[in-house]
Amino acid sequence: MKMVKEFIVILALAAMAWAQNESRPPCEHRGFFFSMSVGLSYTSYELNKTHNYLESSSGSWSEQGSRDERYRYESKKWNFSGFDIPKFEFRFGASIANHVALYSLINFGLYRGETEFVETISYKSFQVQNASGVRTFLSEDVLKVIQRKDDAIGLYFSTGLGVSVYPIANPKSPWNGFYVGFASGLDAFAEGFLEDHEDGTAAGIFTRYEIGKDWWVSETWSVGVAFAYQNLSVFDDDYYSSYDGSRHTVSLLFRLTRG
Repeated sequence: MKMVKEFIVILALAAMAWAQNESRPPCEHRGFFFSMSVGLSYTSYELNKTHNYLESSSGSWSEQGSRDERYRYESKKWNFSGFDIPKFEFRFGASIANHVALYSLINFGLYRGETEFVETISYKSFQVQNASGVRTFLSEDVLKVIQRKDDAIGLYFSTGLGVSVYPIANPKSPWNGFYVGFASGLDAFAEGFLEDHEDGTAAGIFTRYEIGKDWWVSETWSVGVAFAYQNLSVFDDDYYSSYDGSRHTVSLLFRLTRG
């Protein structure tokens, strides 16, 4: 919380300097670029993990024959949603020609919310036709279903590369400082119940879209506000299991930017 208070003080001082210096010289996006953001964020996260293996088989493998196969399926599903207040973000890079900022992005935080967890263990039987290779579903026996919904937390870390484009260079235009941005990189997310938890951990590639507005408060510093949307596509990195998941995040950020 101390960092949040300090950031608010900096924004207030910067706004005062802007108000007292209406005749400041034109400002440009050139050279070293640094941005710190603090705000609030909401995320929804879904992960489905299925592990299955052949447990038994019987029957003929002659040309016209067939055989029965019995598989064990273990399915786990997580659905998490929560808020991160305050959310922090840092960018380092370079501004070019007063129109483009290229940067590396570091994004991290802790969401607090609720998770619904469902675990199902079952057996499924199939008949496989040897001549055609067609698998026909026969039956399913459900052994166990565990379902729980409770308070949970979600820890995340993202890092990647991004670009922001400032299309209006005229310092007298009311749209000066308006920008659109895009970033992509690696994202890791881990969530679980506060007590006796079952972790739903995944990593993947994120894509991020952003729109915002900055106001110059000196020749090199600006304050601003931004709205961002980010989604995560989960890696499937386990040979014996299949993953299907996603994370969608919206954020409202207040920025302090140099360059």
